[in-house]
Amino acid sequence: MSSLPVSKILVPVDGSDESRRALNFAVNMAKMLKVDITALYVVQEPSLVPPYDAATYAKISDSLKEYGNKVLSDAKTMAKKDGVALQTEIVSGYTVANMIVEFAKTNSYDLIVMGTRGRSAVKRVLLGSVAFGVVTYAKCSVVIVR
Repeated sequence: MSSLPVSKILVPVDGSDESRRALNFAVNMAKMLKVDITALYVVQEPSLVPPYDAATYAKISDSLKEYGNKVLSDAKTMAKKDGVALQTEIVSGYTVANMIVEFAKTNSYDLIVMGTRGRSAVKRVLLGSVAFGVVTYAKCSVVIVR
């Protein structure tokens, strides 16, 4: 595995069991390859709140960011137990898959490691919609962990 051209690993996390398994896989890979690893949480901006209801929009957004910060804190703690320094990032956008792909591209990640499905109740036959979108549009390699 050390022949892989990987220097930066991105792991999208959402607090689901699948994302925890992907994070564990990525942490072990980063430890073995001695490469940088970042956990990314994407706050999906609410699209159903009318623009004139700023107070409701702000409450929803703040709640989602608070949850994201907890997920990232838990990820950092898990990685630290394995002796890996994990960077964390939180971004916001309307489409989670697009935000992951753009973040990976903009920040020159070589590999994205993610779970098959996240917290969403919507499921596809083989992959969740976010995983499917990332696999389809990412410019770097993607590992899907079951």
